[in-house]
Amino acid sequence: MGADYADGRAPGARIGWWPSSLIAGGTSLFVGGMLHPDQPPRSSGAPGVAAWIGDPLWIPAHTLILLSSTLFVLGLVGLLNHRPDLSEPARRAGWLAVAGAALSAVENVPHLAATTESAAAAAGHATPLLHAHMTLALISFPLFGLSLGALALLSGGRLAHPLFGALAAIGGTAWAIGPWAVGPFAMESLDVLFIVGMLMALWFVAVGVRALLTRRSGVPAAAAGS
Repeated sequence: MGADYADGRAPGARIGWWPSSLIAGGTSLFVGGMLHPDQPPRSSGAPGVAAWIGDPLWIPAHTLILLSSTLFVLGLVGLLNHRPDLSEPARRAGWLAVAGAALSAVENVPHLAATTESAAAAAGHATPLLHAHMTLALISFPLFGLSLGALALLSGGRLAHPLFGALAAIGGTAWAIGPWAVGPFAMESLDVLFIVGMLMALWFVAVGVRALLTRRSGVPAAAAGS
């Protein structure tokens, strides 16, 4: 038999769905992140929070971010099932990233729905959906960001160029720190970490595009990973 392709399948096998999921997920995360309204300073109080979660861009931004988490779950599961050549540490990091993406999808539901609490925030009332999002983010962001960064680094050049792996590690670390920095530690100037976290999106797109190009060009896994 001929050499296996970069996704671990035999020559002639059809292109799977997981690369497209990673590309679409990375694109959705980047666009959603860029649309996300800026977090108000704590000094703005209840009116600032109300304006923030009531911003017209809140729904499209968080719909895209929720979609990206779902696509990452599907894409990463497909990747791990079709790439048996990955090392055991990389695979463990990958499955942790799947768990992180799944928890992120759960966290993004109240995150999206928090826009319905704009009037309550303006009146100084409780905002349980916003609180649920902020609490879950303290777990989901570090789990997803750090495990994704580990997968990108531990896979070396097998999934994407090492430069994209380094960018994913930087982005994942920033993503992990962000909720803690602007939440419990109240370091408002570090909200830029969420923008840096968008670097993860580049890795997802690079992995998906490389997988599609490799399959179509017929390059064996060994050559693609060199």
